[in-house]
Amino acid sequence: MSAILPAIATHRHGIAGILLAHARCKGSATALTFLHNGEEVESTFTYADLVARAATLARRLEAEGLAGERALLLFHPGADFAVAFLACLMAGTVAVPMHPPATRRLLERARLVADDCKAAAAITTSEHAAQAAGLGGRLIVLDGLPEADDGAIPALPDAHAPAFLQYTSGSTGDPKGVVVTQANLLANCRIIAEAFAGGDDTVMVSWLPLLHDMGLIGSLIYPLWLGATAVHMTPQAMIRQPLRWMQAVHRFRGTLTGAPDFAWRLLCDKVPPEQFAKLDLSCLRVAYSGSEPVRASTIARVAGLLGSAGLRAGTLRPVYGLAETTLMATGGPFGAGVRQVAPETGGEPDMTYIGCGVPLPAGSLAVRDIASGAQLPAGSVGEILVTGDHVAAGYWGREDLTRERFRVRLDGDPRDWLATGDLGFLDHGELFITGRSKDLIIVNGRKHQPEDVERSIQEMVPGCDAGACAVFQDQRAESARLVAVVEMAVRPADDTARAALLSAAGRVVLARHEIALDDIAAVRPGIIPRTTSGKVRRAEARELWRAGRLGGGEA
Repeated sequence: MSAILPAIATHRHGIAGILLAHARCKGSATALTFLHNGEEVESTFTYADLVARAATLARRLEAEGLAGERALLLFHPGADFAVAFLACLMAGTVAVPMHPPATRRLLERARLVADDCKAAAAITTSEHAAQAAGLGGRLIVLDGLPEADDGAIPALPDAHAPAFLQYTSGSTGDPKGVVVTQANLLANCRIIAEAFAGGDDTVMVSWLPLLHDMGLIGSLIYPLWLGATAVHMTPQAMIRQPLRWMQAVHRFRGTLTGAPDFAWRLLCDKVPPEQFAKLDLSCLRVAYSGSEPVRASTIARVAGLLGSAGLRAGTLRPVYGLAETTLMATGGPFGAGVRQVAPETGGEPDMTYIGCGVPLPAGSLAVRDIASGAQLPAGSVGEILVTGDHVAAGYWGREDLTRERFRVRLDGDPRDWLATGDLGFLDHGELFITGRSKDLIIVNGRKHQPEDVERSIQEMVPGCDAGACAVFQDQRAESARLVAVVEMAVRPADDTARAALLSAAGRVVLARHEIALDDIAAVRPGIIPRTTSGKVRRAEARELWRAGRLGGGEA
């Protein structure tokens, strides 16, 4: 680890102060490399150049009176976004990362977020200037990165000031901005470093979108905090040719990479096994999987295929986190292997779950009974609670919801806890995720996780993978209806064949889970709403189904 890191890890000026220290002490070291089409080097920044360019823009933000104000960042992933985000950290401008308003849906989302956070500015490129006009009080157009000058560094914000707002996944009409402070970022970077045994020799290779917490913090902020190197390609480049991801690891001798479960499966599905044998992945020390339920079958496939390229046993590891904990809540120890166990109480019969590592720091996680609020013993399924300096400050402008979610108390414990809405249990100190409490399916008093039912359907429908099926209950009827919506990538020969296939899936659900589907609808790929990280938005899918836009209709 860098010799300067322990002295500045709790710097009173947060990430911005740490970046300045790195620029002074190791200014010629490579900080960021961006790849064009996932292959060719498009741009490379040393720490000195990155900080100088960000400081130049930060002085402009300061001159515009944006210190303490919210500013929408409307950029595609890349160097423009990275410099703009770091400039906001330096100027004390509260960044609000958003997708560029390239479509009507994205523009409407940006308007809702701008109204919610009372954005004072929108920062973008000329490509999206026309659509961005009017979203914030001011429009700042950046065509090309600002040239570094010799101006003074702006007055840096305090570590406890808000750094950015991470708008969480949810229905388009109800945006919620998680307030992440500079102190939250510092605390979570320390947690990630503990889980990953990270040092300044880390080389992060990532394609994750920088607008989402997993990409923004895990793949950009964390390596910069370390004084390490990060190599980025766009999500589109990886999706088109997944092999590019591992080729970049091989080429740049990446030591750290990660992605949701769907991306690891995509890698295994789309890349011929012989292509892996041409790579040397022995450089990887940590390859994590997070952001959505991790499948044991995925871990086994990745270990087998990438093992031919030198991936070492124990390198793969599930982790757990969410925007409200800044990013990571549990992870590591790496090299110990992936554990699968069944809960003692409250879980699906005959179901095993994947371990997502230990809570970091120790004692920062508890499990409570949803009905009584009492803390549960190890082995019992309940709602996951998290506490610690990495837990965000709350939701922007939503005091009631902040108290409800971020100010939970356990008997005899004076600390505030975050109610995650996720279900899980602890076993020998390790966390196992079983599902989402708000998505619980309750039939005849028995609780079922939608992921379990979806998995059974996916096994029956060709080409239906994780994220291609949504199971939910419609509570409007006197007896709640259980609905499944399935994306069919492989189309049956005719309507009769399709009906037979869906009927067979329904019979499997009845046999395995002892519950009957009241409705099952087939839709084309891409229809089911998802978050930016690939999670199914079941609540939004339910609303679309009710409106007749997913094969359902008004009751």
